[in-house]
Amino acid sequence: MKDITFIIPCYNSEKSIIKNYLRLKKKILTLFFKNRLITRYKIYYINDGSNDQTLKKLLCIKDKNVKIINNSINLGKSASVIKAIRLVKTDFIILLDCDLPYLKYLKKIIYELNFNDLVLINRRLPNSKNLKPNNLYQKTRKYIGVLIGKLIEIVHKLNVYGDTQAGLKGFKYIKNIRNKKFISKYYFLDFEIIKIFRERNLSIKSIPVNYSISKKSNIKIFSYKNILILFELIKILLKKND
Repeated sequence: MKDITFIIPCYNSEKSIIKNYLRLKKKILTLFFKNRLITRYKIYYINDGSNDQTLKKLLCIKDKNVKIINNSINLGKSASVIKAIRLVKTDFIILLDCDLPYLKYLKKIIYELNFNDLVLINRRLPNSKNLKPNNLYQKTRKYIGVLIGKLIEIVHKLNVYGDTQAGLKGFKYIKNIRNKKFISKYYFLDFEIIKIFRERNLSIKSIPVNYSISKKSNIKIFSYKNILILFELIKILLKKND
């Protein structure tokens, strides 16, 4: 049984935030009462400068195990998660996307943390399967992701089949991660975290998944922000090992 902090960054999620909170809560309680995989837990929601009613919805949650962190401006997904990591006091951390696309694999992630230091779902494993046909946007996102993943593997040899960005992973709280100076602000914190665990020769487990690529996303194919994200990736790729 484990003490776990769940970290969930969110942006403009007013339509689904409460529904997904209730889904997560139900899953956690099942793992707590039925499966006995969780001892205690905290859920950190980080509202990343949303310009809709996301924050208002979050503040309606009356749960002593839920902590709301609000960014007055949009700082980026990675920067938001880092803020929460600095506050963690549990032995384990689970990172989830706000829409909870891989929630059914949460039990598997937590179970595998009995035997591994970092556990992540992996869409590039041979046993993983893309369930839905792709439109042009989905195909473009997929191939960009594959290209970035292969580039990361070539440079850093993380041995995770080129999938560093899938929206569910868990890891043991390791020494000094709270004070770690991360480069990523927008998109590549997961890459940096995997890199830390690989450099320290800690055990990493990849889990195959059935998945689909969303037709909608805050990630736009043609956006000035992508230039900043690309620059961020280059900086991390060129950074020497700690």
